Amino acid sequence: MAEAVKKSARDDVEHREVLIIGAGPAGSVAAQRLAEEGVDVLSIERREIVGNPAQCGECIPNWGEVIAAFDNVEKDPWLRSSFDFPDRVRLARLDWMRVFSPSMKCWGFELDAFSAHRPQFDGMLAERATSAGAEIRVGTALRKVQKQPKLGRELYLTTNGTYTADYIIDASGSLAQVARLRRGKDATFRPSDQIPTIYAQVEGDLPDTFDVFLGAVAPGGYAWIIPKGETANVGLGVAAGKLGEVMLKQYLGEFCQKMDFEVLSWGGGWIPMGGPVKRMVDGNVLAVGDAAGLVMPSNGGGISQAMISAKFAADAILAHRADGVGLEIYEKMVRRSMGKALRISLRSKRLGNAFLGGDLRTEAMMRILGPIGGLKRAMECKRPLWLF
Repeated sequence: MAEAVKKSARDDVEHREVLIIGAGPAGSVAAQRLAEEGVDVLSIERREIVGNPAQCGECIPNWGEVIAAFDNVEKDPWLRSSFDFPDRVRLARLDWMRVFSPSMKCWGFELDAFSAHRPQFDGMLAERATSAGAEIRVGTALRKVQKQPKLGRELYLTTNGTYTADYIIDASGSLAQVARLRRGKDATFRPSDQIPTIYAQVEGDLPDTFDVFLGAVAPGGYAWIIPKGETANVGLGVAAGKLGEVMLKQYLGEFCQKMDFEVLSWGGGWIPMGGPVKRMVDGNVLAVGDAAGLVMPSNGGGISQAMISAKFAADAILAHRADGVGLEIYEKMVRRSMGKALRISLRSKRLGNAFLGGDLRTEAMMRILGPIGGLKRAMECKRPLWLF
């Protein structure tokens, strides 16, 4: 690994107007938006195939779900068109969500979403970006950020070349690689409260609803089943420190066995559950999506926020190029749009951590919250009526 970095440092430095680290939904949306405006954009992706392996539950919200959750997006025609997904990536409609207590009592809520294979979905967004004129280089991982104060620049050393850029977009996911390499452990710029997740692609007698399970099945977290037609994404996430990697897989294996599912493959990742980072803009670096902590702490959803924040980051860069508007406008746009929902979601998560402990206690609290005023609103990142 060190040899690859040293070699890249000797290579010719390639300058791009915008360098995007990561080609997931956030990276590709930002790349598309900028390229459509004639900006020189390069997106680098450490994986050989965009979106593979998947690192989440593979539930994608429709536009109706998005505008119900976030402010200042309904009248944005560009965003509206970006959520117009082709039928080929829609595997199954998710019109209904069920939340199960430890006793398997369930409450059902309407949902406006669909399931997808993330490699196919992410690949579609990447195709939109390249069709607009952006360049994506896969198999290219960021390894080091080297400051050159005398030249007034930073070098971005990767496994496939060295780059400089006028603007950097950190779309590298929950571990926020750019902030990590530039700022170390400074929590001001990196997401906190990371939780490990594991999932399996399964076959069996699958539900046609998005099901969530609370209780001992996933200590300090939750398990899920997301049907995708002939298969389903089944997974669980737990509070950091609750279970080691081996036990995490064991818990999911036992859950799949209990549901009589046949496991086809395994995957996993990390989700930031501590709310937005304190600062999303650091010099010429803008953090988007998971790298900015823009995940709903109460339900783990992050694709909508990734796409919206990416569009806002691109708009901020366009405004800075054209009129010198400070890049900090990006963070203001994010907080105006999704700040309220994220705050309520974080509060719901903290209340859950405080009140949901052990199966008996979890069962009692879920019944007290009730379906409409409590559980449904918590899942929708709205204020539970009985607790606020």
